[in-house]
Amino acid sequence: MLLRWLVIGGTVSVGISLAWYLPQERGCRLCAPTLGGPWLGTDALGRDVAVRLLRGWGLSLSVAIASALVSVALGTFVGLIAGSQGGLVEALLLLLVQALWVVPALLWAAVLAFVAGKNLFTLALAIGLSTWTETARLARVETQRLWRLPFVEAASALGLPYRRVLWQHVLPNLRPLLSVQLLQTFATAALIEAGLSFVGLGPSGYISLGTLLAEAVQTLTLPQGQLQGLLAASLLVGTVFAVYSLTGYGRNPF
Repeated sequence: MLLRWLVIGGTVSVGISLAWYLPQERGCRLCAPTLGGPWLGTDALGRDVAVRLLRGWGLSLSVAIASALVSVALGTFVGLIAGSQGGLVEALLLLLVQALWVVPALLWAAVLAFVAGKNLFTLALAIGLSTWTETARLARVETQRLWRLPFVEAASALGLPYRRVLWQHVLPNLRPLLSVQLLQTFATAALIEAGLSFVGLGPSGYISLGTLLAEAVQTLTLPQGQLQGLLAASLLVGTVFAVYSLTGYGRNPF
């Protein structure tokens, strides 16, 4: 299963990388799809629809991956500290998590992206900072369970430092949980990025699936606009379904 997804991921990565070396400007406005020319035609500004779809897909995937890594890293850190410390530290961290968790992640991301500015780094950071609470809650519960197991008690009884017990004995046992959370957060981040770009809060000067959907809405009366919107939506939904299929039936995705 892992080999199959590695092959698929490698093929997609190569296709997206090649799209940056292909010409985007075709010099022909609203051209029909042809085998020898633009495969999916051109838009009203003479830009190749296929090339823009691949570039937008690549940008959306890159932002989603970066956001998921930030989210899972922050959530894991907070969950480990809350689950192992207990007492006042746990109560304060839980209060912070619950205060942020009640607000939808899309709203948090929109506010952070609007305040921080429109660029790739701040967009990925905004999405990551708005989606870490679920990972923190799950990591805390699992850390509390592991902290009471004999191997952790034995490590503490031998006088091992708190940090060593936490990072070398507890954290490795969170790997199955964090693997699933990374995939789920990636899918959520891809949807949030598309939503923000669709309403104009995406990175300025870059193409993403949300940007392509927004452009397609403005040209729905044209066949090229309808095709662009259909394919951009299909790439987004297909990516989310493919990622969630890795976490199905309780199997370890990695």
